[in-house]
This record gives sequence, structure tokens and C-alpha cells, in this order.
Amino acid sequence: ICEQYRDEIANELWNLCQELLTIVKDVLTPNARNDAEQIAFYERMKGDFIRYEIEIASTNLRESLQNEANHCYLNAKELAESHLPAYHPVRVGIMLNYSVFCFNSKSKADNALKIAKQAYEEALADYDQLHNEEMRRDAHALMKSLQNNMKHFAKGPGSDVEEI
Repeated sequence: ICEQYRDEIANELWNLCQELLTIVKDVLTPNARNDAEQIAFYERMKGDFIRYEIEIASTNLRESLQNEANHCYLNAKELAESHLPAYHPVRVGIMLNYSVFCFNSKSKADNALKIAKQAYEEALADYDQLHNEEMRRDAHALMKSLQNNMKHFAKGPGSDVEEI
């Protein structure tokens, strides 16, 4: 019974991810026109939905889904790094989710730690330039998540991460 219920939930999740991916690809991204922030955000969303699919996919689908998600995250990362300051919540969020993808889906803790640490350090270096209070709160929360993940990725609390 448990296995049957797990399969039902996995199918529902798969279908929901497929529906959301279609909306992001066919509606949201084309309507973003040339807004790099929006397009980067949508690319990250695509990567996220594919990452959820990886968790429930059959073994023979995982590698292709990993490649697709990685491509989406790298597109988002490139756009964010080209058009957004390091402390921008969209850019920090992209790097946070990309590092989680590397850790969970690709089982590459060293790479995940490197991505998270670089994003954290770059955002921290420019953090004082952020004067919009709402963006500052969002960036701070995301940076705290990066900080927590770095400790997790490093397999313990002995991380040399500066507190914000």
C-alpha cells in the first residue's frame, strides 16, 4: 500500500513539474522579453522543477535530467553574473539553488561548497552597497541559507564562514 501511494504521489509531482515547466517555458520566459533578471529567475525555476523530477525519476532518466537542470542553472548563473550585482537576491538565490543541485543531484559536495562559498563571499563583499531594505532582507536570508548549506556541505560546523 505504501509503495502504491508513493508511486501515486511521484506521478502527481512529475505531472505538476511538467505543467509548471511548460508555463515557465511557453508563457513566462517569452513574456520576459529581454529582462535578464526575469529570464535568469525563470531559468533557475526550470532547473528547480527538473531537480524535483530527478528525485523521483527512474535511473535511466536521471542523467539526462541532470544535464538539463545543470544547463538551466548555468544559463541562470551566467545571466545573473552578467547583469546583477553579487548581493542581488535573484543572483544569490540562483547560486543557492545551484549549489543544492550540485550537492543533492550530482553528489558533488566539493563543487557545491565552492559555488556556495564564492556566491556568499561575493555577496558579502558588496552587501553594504544594498540600500533597498526589502532587497537587503531578502539577500540576508538567502546568504544565511548559503552559510548554513556551506556548513552542511563541509560535513560539519567547523566551517570558516564569516557570520553576517
